[in-house]
Amino acid sequence: MQLTPELKAQMAEQKKQCVYCKIVAKEIPGKIVFEDSITTGILDIYPAKKGHTVFTLKEHYPIVPLIPAEEFAHFFGLVPQFSKALQSAMVATGVNLFIANGGAAGQSYPHFLGHFFPRDQGDGFFNFLFKLGKSLEVEKVNVVQRQLLGLMQNYFAKNPQAWHTGSEEIPSFLQHIEKEAPVLYQDEKILCVLPQKSAVPGHIEVYSKMEEKDIAKLSQEGSTHLFFVASFAASALFDGLGAQGTNIILKSGFSDDNPEGKLCVHVLPRFPGDVLQGMLWQPKQPEYNLDDIAAKIKDKMWNVKYKAVKRETVVEKKHALQPALPSKEEKTSRSNSEEEIDAAIQKIIR
Repeated sequence: MQLTPELKAQMAEQKKQCVYCKIVAKEIPGKIVFEDSITTGILDIYPAKKGHTVFTLKEHYPIVPLIPAEEFAHFFGLVPQFSKALQSAMVATGVNLFIANGGAAGQSYPHFLGHFFPRDQGDGFFNFLFKLGKSLEVEKVNVVQRQLLGLMQNYFAKNPQAWHTGSEEIPSFLQHIEKEAPVLYQDEKILCVLPQKSAVPGHIEVYSKMEEKDIAKLSQEGSTHLFFVASFAASALFDGLGAQGTNIILKSGFSDDNPEGKLCVHVLPRFPGDVLQGMLWQPKQPEYNLDDIAAKIKDKMWNVKYKAVKRETVVEKKHALQPALPSKEEKTSRSNSEEEIDAAIQKIIR
């Protein structure tokens, strides 16, 4: 999506009232544990669990399609290093990254955010423990697959300079997944499938062919491409299923909801009042000292650095995660925060 002068003016007005923009600008206090020229990491003062850290872009982008290519690559390219530093600070065995797009998915601010959670076995955090049920009907599988393949082919047709071979070689640790689940898309670095048992119909799993378990071991480019495909998968769910929101959830390393420690990005279609409401958490005041936790995390973030790449290798992102607009009936049943997000999105995509 092009950032026209009109869109820039609308975003500038939103930015004036944006809480996260004010924290980034240090107009209001925030427990900042990391920052560079593009991104900021902020310890959540009402955390879902100890070490809960928000990672965001400094510039104000309400939805992912408005994030310029270079900033998309910068943000998601830092995920491995950011995860490693957070796990080291909290002495954790795993990590989750949670992204909500749209009010139906739990987005409560019109500013793109990623929530990082350090994870351990027995930590009592079961928000992302999916209750597996029915998968998508065959007809809808075909619809989603056509949407995803169409998006990928269109991208590479317009960007022939982007690396892509379409290789279907499967590493041994993914062979059983490739045999059991319908493959929606794959290339030399990614396997994207519809699991046989899903959290909700339309649940998509995106696996790296380069790393089995640990996001921290993935290269900067490998991480960017992993989330690039995940964002296209989210777009396919919007277009193919009419989803009104999506969640993108990274699981990496060992925890109660990831007992095998597999590295996987889950893409979930969301609808108002669906069965995934339990993923969201209620803000609460912690009993421990937040400043101590912030100091530990900040101490491990000193070596997190983005290595610039040539422009022709940067994955362009001007497409995915665009939610369908809600009906009037749906709007009346939503919270004020959801209405604000939808209103912001409506202004931008109108």
